[in-house]
Amino acid sequence: MARPRVGYDQAMDSALRLSNVVLLLTLGACAPEVGPIDTAPQPPEGLRFAFPVDAPELISQTIGVDHDPTVYDGVEELICTNYDGRGFPWCYDEHDGSDYLLDGGFDTMDAGSAGVIAAEDGVVVEISDGNYDRCHGVASGGVDCDGYEMIANYVVLEHEGGVLSRYWHLQSGSVLVAVGQEVRCGEPLARIGSSGYSSTPHLHFEVHDPDGISVDPYAGEYSQERSYWVEQGDPEGLPGGACAG
Repeated sequence: MARPRVGYDQAMDSALRLSNVVLLLTLGACAPEVGPIDTAPQPPEGLRFAFPVDAPELISQTIGVDHDPTVYDGVEELICTNYDGRGFPWCYDEHDGSDYLLDGGFDTMDAGSAGVIAAEDGVVVEISDGNYDRCHGVASGGVDCDGYEMIANYVVLEHEGGVLSRYWHLQSGSVLVAVGQEVRCGEPLARIGSSGYSSTPHLHFEVHDPDGISVDPYAGEYSQERSYWVEQGDPEGLPGGACAG
């Protein structure tokens, strides 16, 4: 299974390696324009997600899916286009999910973290738990798991029409569900951690269509016409937490 890439801090690591802030601004200014995309798969009728964190007030930043098809290297990994046309820090190159960063980082995680909940009714098809959950970014770039294996804790749900939702980087020992278990929207799954290739505590929420293709749950000029969220909300905020129906 493909491993989701690290969140916001990975992109920030790239920025830290710049010797001149002007270079970063120049790269952003010279980013190629990406045309609107109208071929993204639409969500199945009746499938709508609630925000998958039970304490949205503990989320400080969202980093979304990159819709720029160009693959960049080095400092240019900051070049990206999210669902409504914004660049870094609203996305980063090749990011294929939505990252929700825990405000206060490890301090908040150690104080109880925030709960990860099922975004929609579904069946648990895969889990991983018990892996080291204090992986962190390093100033030279990349992620350090303090000598432990870099393996994420996660839950994968299958929903109506074969759509999958993936919940990554969970706190060790926090997974509350088992493979084959049916869950309802809003049911607790685990808690936010920093396991696997993660540089700070956050939830990586990823949606796959029935063909296994990663899709952006947000509707927009660069994604698809209809949102996967019950209530997508303002681009500066978070989706609504109410379940459909």
